[in-house]
Amino acid sequence: MLQYNKRCAAALAVCAAAWCAAAAAPATAEDVLVTQYKNDPSGAPYGVAIEKGFFKQAGVDITGVISGEGGGTSVRAVIASGLGFGETSPAAAIAAIAQGQDIKIVDIGTRSLADNVIIVMPGSPIKSVQDLKGKKVAISNPKSLGEMTFVAAAEKAGINPADIQRVALGNLSGALTALENHVVDATTIPGILFMMRGGESKYHVIMGPKELPELPPAAGIATGALMKNPQKLRAILAARRQAVQFIDRHTADASKILEKIYAPLPPKDVDTMMHDLVAAKFYSEGRIEMPLLQTTAHVMKVVGMLDKDVDLKAMIDSSFLPADLQQ
Repeated sequence: MLQYNKRCAAALAVCAAAWCAAAAAPATAEDVLVTQYKNDPSGAPYGVAIEKGFFKQAGVDITGVISGEGGGTSVRAVIASGLGFGETSPAAAIAAIAQGQDIKIVDIGTRSLADNVIIVMPGSPIKSVQDLKGKKVAISNPKSLGEMTFVAAAEKAGINPADIQRVALGNLSGALTALENHVVDATTIPGILFMMRGGESKYHVIMGPKELPELPPAAGIATGALMKNPQKLRAILAARRQAVQFIDRHTADASKILEKIYAPLPPKDVDTMMHDLVAAKFYSEGRIEMPLLQTTAHVMKVVGMLDKDVDLKAMIDSSFLPADLQQ
């Protein structure tokens, strides 16, 4: 009996030691998925938050970023991830929720299409979006952000999107090649690619960051599993907000952090881009602005991503945001 008690005591001691070691061990570092991370400045707050230690200060150990391919692929990757959170296009999130996926939109990442430009070739007679009526424009694929950009831009300019012929070329490279060979009259591309391909020395911008419509390209989504851990989700959103505030208030310092992410874009171009985006109020601290999502849903219907109205209020949950950002 005495030996049995000794064995039990020893076993309990081992278990207690193992429990203490597990409790003392740091949380496993995690990566967050951000669509087109290095090719699109929407994800800049995550790079800044990691570099400045904002995530760790908030109590969550996010140390890396996985670049998502975009669209439904990014949404599925977030659902399958261990973290259960990521930043994708709101259109892809709305489409996935409408199909029954267990996710919610929990913040707005970026507010407008200011990270894109609509361009023509130098010497083109097209001087504005209004001049595109009856013309051909290049997009990568149907229902892509490029197509949504042209629809929103046309409506902002007061013309019917159906009066602009949208030609799908498969990818952005194909769209640029078509433009350069005068197969189409205009295209839209991300600002980073625009600068990498020669910028204003090679193309002419007819609608730039400050003029492009408020159609949000990025939103944070969370799985039902993560929402059952509200403290962790709140920490993620609070740290991202802190990074946006840093970008807005210390843009030059943020640009220095982002140089390595957006290389080979020259540092001066990174700085110019970030100052332009801040001036255009591109980055959101997270507040879910319903008019932005309503615009997204409207454009989705125009391009055929939705065939009926959806209940946007049922697709969002702002309760994980800091109190002053909640609806």
